[in-house]
Amino acid sequence: MIKFDKEKYRKIAKTALKKESKRLASCYKNRLNFDILKLIKLYKVKNLLIFIPMATEPNLIKLRRKISKNCTIFVPFMVDKSLKMVKLRLPFFVSKFGIREAMDSNAYKKDIDMAIVPVIAMDTKMARVGHGAGFYDRFFANLGYRPVVVFVSIKDMYIDDKICDKHDICADFYITPTKKYIKKVCYDRDVVNRARRFDFRSWRWMANI
Repeated sequence: MIKFDKEKYRKIAKTALKKESKRLASCYKNRLNFDILKLIKLYKVKNLLIFIPMATEPNLIKLRRKISKNCTIFVPFMVDKSLKMVKLRLPFFVSKFGIREAMDSNAYKKDIDMAIVPVIAMDTKMARVGHGAGFYDRFFANLGYRPVVVFVSIKDMYIDDKICDKHDICADFYITPTKKYIKKVCYDRDVVNRARRFDFRSWRWMANI
């Protein structure tokens, strides 16, 4: 079995995502969006954090009209070495970091119910391999509470090994167009009752390590 460290696997995953982004058909991408909408409904989300995508990331902005009927949507805004939450507003602008961001820079202080986070890859602890800057790690460390965390990517880049660090954020769900992962945890009774309508049998259940 080939052993990877985090940096080596990040490079491999980035290359795979670039190739995948050039060939994906829209119907293929919609599988992921469909599961995202079902999760939002399952958890009765009222305040949701998503992201403004780069070329190799799922475009959840396309779902904003459906999502905004029942909840308020927020996106990350980069500040120094961390993030703050701002309301999703169009149009976007290109920041000094070279990424698209929302025009509204007023920070949102209240709790979010769910955070949907892009990933390069995910390890066996359901920990995130990101771009290496640590923005999301610092953001969640300073949040003071834990929303439901959903990782997404356009290609399944799960690695069956522990390659991440203790400070790397972990997910409750990891959704890709072809495979879906869920952490083995004890959900409250209300969520379990609603989950009966959500076909988790096709998901890979991950141990809560």
